[in-house]
Amino acid sequence: MKHLTTSSFVSVMAIALTGCSALQPANVAPMAVYRLEATAPGSSVAPANVTASILVGNIRAAAGFDTGRMLYTRQPYQVEEFQQSQWQKPPAAMLMPLVATALESTGMFKAVLQAPNATLTTYRLDLELLSLQQDFSSKPSHVQFKLRAHLSDRQTQQVMSWREFSISIPTASEDAYGGVLASNQAVAQVLQQLRVFCVEQITLAAQARKKQP
Repeated sequence: MKHLTTSSFVSVMAIALTGCSALQPANVAPMAVYRLEATAPGSSVAPANVTASILVGNIRAAAGFDTGRMLYTRQPYQVEEFQQSQWQKPPAAMLMPLVATALESTGMFKAVLQAPNATLTTYRLDLELLSLQQDFSSKPSHVQFKLRAHLSDRQTQQVMSWREFSISIPTASEDAYGGVLASNQAVAQVLQQLRVFCVEQITLAAQARKKQP
């Protein structure tokens, strides 16, 4: 048996690669990349006598939701991924600055910090992304967004209160982009609820301290 020369081997490989290239789809749609945004309510300037500060901890994501892939479901317990659409970053990472901006807009804090900042603050807000996916089991499809929040007093190291936010927004179209639009609406509404939650709990805590002898 004759051995292939180097030039012959290169030629064979080139032909093989050319054949493989010919098998690829001629027009593969580019990956569409989307981001989460939310318009914060009109910001309130913190009064000069405000001294409270808050740290937003790293937002955790439930198993399966710690990815930049855009997820959807067509039947219970089954999760699938859009093949030509993805998030710019994992949703939990994109939520962090949005949460900070929402808290800043309350006017209740002298400073709103984000992990991994090690500065000691008055309060700490820990969040877990439980779900963000498009559900095609009914029409119109809808986006389900769930977020759990724990608000803590860092001086006492005690959890002051916790709450789970859940919202479902119908989509304007039966595709990934429809899900993106609905996701942003869901995030905006949950951030507003989160603002109210933090303001209420911190106000109640302040009132309770004033009543202490």
